[in-house]
Amino acid sequence: MKKLSLILVNILLLCAAAFSQQDPIYTQYMFNGLAINPGFTGAHEVISLTAGTRIQWTGTSSEKPVTHTFSAHAPLAIDRGAVGGYVIADKIGNTTRNMVMGSYAYRIPMGLGKLSFGMSAGFTTFQSDPVDAKDMDDPLNQDIGTVTKPQIGAGLFYYTDRFFLGLSAPNLMKYTIEANGATMPYYEYQRHFFAYSGYVIKMSEDLQFKPNVLFKYVDGAPMQLDLNANFLFYEKFGIGASYRSLDAFSIIAEFQLPQPFFRIGYSYDLTHTELFSQQYGTHEIVLNYRFGIKKNILLTPRYF
Repeated sequence: MKKLSLILVNILLLCAAAFSQQDPIYTQYMFNGLAINPGFTGAHEVISLTAGTRIQWTGTSSEKPVTHTFSAHAPLAIDRGAVGGYVIADKIGNTTRNMVMGSYAYRIPMGLGKLSFGMSAGFTTFQSDPVDAKDMDDPLNQDIGTVTKPQIGAGLFYYTDRFFLGLSAPNLMKYTIEANGATMPYYEYQRHFFAYSGYVIKMSEDLQFKPNVLFKYVDGAPMQLDLNANFLFYEKFGIGASYRSLDAFSIIAEFQLPQPFFRIGYSYDLTHTELFSQQYGTHEIVLNYRFGIKKNILLTPRYF
């Protein structure tokens, strides 16, 4: 436990040099699209509410990373636009980072689907308290209070009933947080870029196969790859597996109802890194509820 605590603290204090993954990781990103791409705004074609919780590295005391998300979005009736917003609360150890964002997307019919151009704007608050360390005079181990930074994101999202393709940068603004008396930044945020795609293959009347892939890139860090394969039975029950390079293997289960549309998804990640023997895995739950006046949309099977 002490060894893991030291690892977590070092990740936080040295992130400026390591340029590690700083934005939250989502195993079920395909069902929580607004959290990584403002172009996803309005893609459900009705009012859509999504809530998610991710508890990482269970069994490692209160210092484990915990992420909560909530998003809401809907198309506009007067034009091709859509509006939305999301809140993310991310905590690891003594550090808390909260994001509040609003989004807008303009969607153009293209082929069998729509091409959506999205923008988001809001702010991030960063707060860190001192930890009980051997050297309490370390300038990187101090109470820096609450720091607020502006945030702007952009993304493209093309989607049909059975296919999606996304490109996004949730935050285009780099920022640095300084610690008094330190020779290096306390925290330096790097831009994150996402490219992802998926397709639904009809295997039979009662079985759908849903492969998808996601690439993540952070300045100065190795590219990370997510490979996912899911099977949906009777348009209601789903089961699948995922592999995330440099991180974990996952299993994913889902259940959905068509009228009114409600979906619950659960995933369990087991890391294949050096933390394997120090924790009991990561749990993630995502809930989605959709409602609106377009009943024909709700009657159409929804796969993402």
